[in-house]
Amino acid sequence: MSGLVITTEPTSEPITLAEAKSYLRVDSSGDDALINALIVSARKLCEEHTQRAFISQTLTLFLDTFNDYEQPLWEGLRTGPYLENYRNYIDLPMPVLTTVNHIKTYNADNVATTFSNTKYFVDDARQPARIVLKNGQNFPTSLRVANGIEVKYVTGYANANAVPEPIKIGIYQVLTYLYEHRGDMYEGKTSMPSTASKVLAPYVVYSGLGSSKLMSVG
Repeated sequence: MSGLVITTEPTSEPITLAEAKSYLRVDSSGDDALINALIVSARKLCEEHTQRAFISQTLTLFLDTFNDYEQPLWEGLRTGPYLENYRNYIDLPMPVLTTVNHIKTYNADNVATTFSNTKYFVDDARQPARIVLKNGQNFPTSLRVANGIEVKYVTGYANANAVPEPIKIGIYQVLTYLYEHRGDMYEGKTSMPSTASKVLAPYVVYSGLGSSKLMSVG
């Protein structure tokens, strides 16, 4: 199994309070705290929907093994040989990748060893980015039974100016929905308006890791 944790939250948002209030057509300051909270919630909902980080943040990916990827279910008999190719790379969920801080492995005694960055190549020409072993290199195999690999990296657009406008529109639409439907708990209400889904569609990232559920620490 794999896990993805937000190690350092973003220090800013793709849209400001003033921009949000202008979009919502709110003139008073009475709801400022609420709107600020909804900006964060709207951004996170859109990030989860697209599997993309919208603003700079530090993530830590935990893997049990270096072949820790979801395999499709297979029912019935196989009519040919079963071949499992050795995978020489690690997908890094939630682009856009900025930098890889480190790869650490943990043995059965929980002793950490940093995997040298001279042994791998960071392929950020694709999304999601990936860490690829260089020729002649191998990933460590003596790992503890769970979360034996730790990959820490920085991802997301550098600042609000770098965030594509359609993404901002998607956040605005989700923010508006959350603001206008606050307190609505009855069945049938959703947090992702269909128009926002369509606006964000070109930015949805598909990965072999499947949906990456982010957890916050701290």
